[in-house]
Amino acid sequence: MFLGPAPTSRGLRISAPLVGLEGLVLTGYGLLILVQALRFGLSGPEEVSNVPAVALEVGIFAGFGIALLFTARALWQARRVARAPAVLAQIIAVVVGGPLLTASENSSRIAGVLIVAVAVASVIALFSRGVTDEIT
Repeated sequence: MFLGPAPTSRGLRISAPLVGLEGLVLTGYGLLILVQALRFGLSGPEEVSNVPAVALEVGIFAGFGIALLFTARALWQARRVARAPAVLAQIIAVVVGGPLLTASENSSRIAGVLIVAVAVASVIALFSRGVTDEIT
């Protein structure tokens, strides 16, 4: 799956695909922003609707997503260096998803529930008993 045998720890077998999924979603969202900007043009307030701002936004989402994909691969390979970035990413996900839970739109609330649920599941898996024994 992630270029190597599956880890023996259930926590790593759960957290690595979840972190990988987050990486794919963030990278895809960055590309979606780029496609929308190219297809429909820049719209909105001038402060955030200019080429440098859109390029920065695409770079942040795609860069963070690609970093999470590398983190997921390192988790799958049971590398100790991947655990801290994975936990930090989940904390950021809760900070982003938390306010969405109280949003007025149903789609935003659903997104918030999904973001927080995946982040909490990943953190629980990353701190499970077998992960610290297996990770090198």
